[in-house]
Amino acid sequence: MVNDKWIIRWQEYLKNSYAHGSLMKFLPDGTVEYTNKLMPPGTVIHEWFSKTNHQTNRVEPSLPLIDGESAYSITMNIDYDEMEAAGLMLRIMFYGRYDEVAGSLIVREPHAIFKPPITTYSYSIQLINGGVSKFVFRSLILREASREEYDEDQERIKKIKEHSKKSKAKRRRGEQA
Repeated sequence: MVNDKWIIRWQEYLKNSYAHGSLMKFLPDGTVEYTNKLMPPGTVIHEWFSKTNHQTNRVEPSLPLIDGESAYSITMNIDYDEMEAAGLMLRIMFYGRYDEVAGSLIVREPHAIFKPPITTYSYSIQLINGGVSKFVFRSLILREASREEYDEDQERIKKIKEHSKKSKAKRRRGEQA
């Protein structure tokens, strides 16, 4: 269903969180205040799954089911100091029926539209440190995007790539002159 919306929260289950040297405050409104001044960039801070082994982990999946035929929009509702490096990123890993990696996607912006591989059976979302030491996690919002939204986003990406190619060509000509 287009425009169905799922709000993804950070539950208190710490096995999927980077807790070494971290101060985490789980507030009553569902937000999480996270501080770790020594965590290196590239560290997976927390991970959510659409498929879990309940006997092993004793947790339910925290992500809704998606299919490889639809486009989806994801929005990060996370507050952090904009001056801190690249901030926070998401890595979305897509898995096939037998848990083989079917694809992946890195989201560096607060909002993105993506289309999973057609062979997607399950997926996970990883919150990755891009150089922040403190942030307030409110939620991730995942919703099914319309075809028009997806096409507009692909057109925007195409223009950015074309502009990048032109800039690169200009720099090369400038270097050779």
